[in-house]
Amino acid sequence: MLNQIHLSNFKSFSDITIPLSPMTLFAGLNNSGKSSVIQAFRMLWKCSDTGDPSLGNLGALKEIKNIKAARSASIKIACFFQKKDKVELEIDFAYPDKPRISPIANQTDFLPLMSYVSADRWGPRVYLPIYTAMGDVTHVGEYGEYVLDFLSRHEMDIVAPELRHPDAEGDILEYNVRAWLEEISPNVKFEHATDPKRDTAYATIDGFRPPNTGFGLSYTLPVIVSLLGMSAEWKDETEEKLKSERGTLVMLENPEAHLHPQAQTAMGRMIACAAAAGVQVIVETHSDHLMDGIRIAAKYGLLDAEKTVFHYFTMKNEYESTITSPKLHPNGKLDYWPEGFFDQTLKNRAKLARR
Repeated sequence: MLNQIHLSNFKSFSDITIPLSPMTLFAGLNNSGKSSVIQAFRMLWKCSDTGDPSLGNLGALKEIKNIKAARSASIKIACFFQKKDKVELEIDFAYPDKPRISPIANQTDFLPLMSYVSADRWGPRVYLPIYTAMGDVTHVGEYGEYVLDFLSRHEMDIVAPELRHPDAEGDILEYNVRAWLEEISPNVKFEHATDPKRDTAYATIDGFRPPNTGFGLSYTLPVIVSLLGMSAEWKDETEEKLKSERGTLVMLENPEAHLHPQAQTAMGRMIACAAAAGVQVIVETHSDHLMDGIRIAAKYGLLDAEKTVFHYFTMKNEYESTITSPKLHPNGKLDYWPEGFFDQTLKNRAKLARR
């Protein structure tokens, strides 16, 4: 389990340590630094796999260096764990034209298996690809592109008790995906299949192809499958052993996208249940309804409030992000509300109430 991440000279963070918990929520105005922290995690994991931390759409490594940092200063991204272990990525700019990457290959045993679902995930598609690389597919894909393939391969896996939906037909992944989808959209009928000879997977919703059923369910499916799948007991013994030893991390960007407020609250509850089941969850959101779902889950004992941390991001100036972290109490209330932290509803009501 990750305890904290430290960023030095990375984008709008000159030097900051961010506490992490089983359930960590990032909120804040646009362009306040939330996505940058998610990118830092992704760079560290990518470097551990390939030796290259670059994320193509961010440009050259020198473009993500804090603008106020010294010319020769390094970018550092470090993750700390419960057992005092640390995995650190250093990008050394002593030679700006060819940054040196500190080796972290010998530290990868500390990193949990990660499933990252981007805000830029795919919407409704007639078909999705099948994962054709060696080994099993252990995540739904950054864009949710492997969600149907993952679900087909893991559909018989046993879901953690904390995440089993009360209306599910049983404890396997397939039944619980359907039950959670029905809570998001009542009475929806979801079916899926794969065609290995054509490297494709496809789904139907109420008998229709996904583009005829709106964006909400297609956007939500990778989130639901990722949370349930990473909590489940995998049938593949080798993969399950690796998952048990290293743990699991699910990072979600805007899981509430295209959902009704009622469904957003349900999604918050589901995320809280995943954290209670042992999946570490880091979520970036703009939804007070989703946050309320987590708060309600804490109030009703589905998740220990002490295992939850809320971070509110603001820009102190043009180049520096700051974070405030209100504490969640067991009754679901916060000890204080920072200015701008999901308070727009109250501000709007105040304006409407004026004569």
